[in-house]
Amino acid sequence: MSSSELHPLADEVSQHLSDPTKTFMMLVYCEVQSGKEDDFKAAFHPALKATVEEAGNFTYRLIQQADIPTAFIVIEHWQDLQSLDDHLKQPYLEKLLSDLEPLLTKAPRVDVFHEYVAL
Repeated sequence: MSSSELHPLADEVSQHLSDPTKTFMMLVYCEVQSGKEDDFKAAFHPALKATVEEAGNFTYRLIQQADIPTAFIVIEHWQDLQSLDDHLKQPYLEKLLSDLEPLLTKAPRVDVFHEYVAL
């Protein structure tokens, strides 16, 4: 798959993957405007339910930092880059990203990880 066919976020993630056919994890750090935490969680709810049903998704969780209630992390585990790209092109994900934008204080930070399995 050429990078021109990828969703922009999947293209960004691809730059961190040595092999796009292998499993990887992402942590997406979100800072929410004070007082908008419940709106943020409510906006995420439909996507959380739908994403865990997607082929190629192993984990999709939203967590809130205990001592900083405006700090959230999305924990994602994907079978491969194609699975993430398919996810990002779902209508409910496009809606989520649009709904979240006005609730955030800045653009989310995305960190990409290779899974390490000890033998």
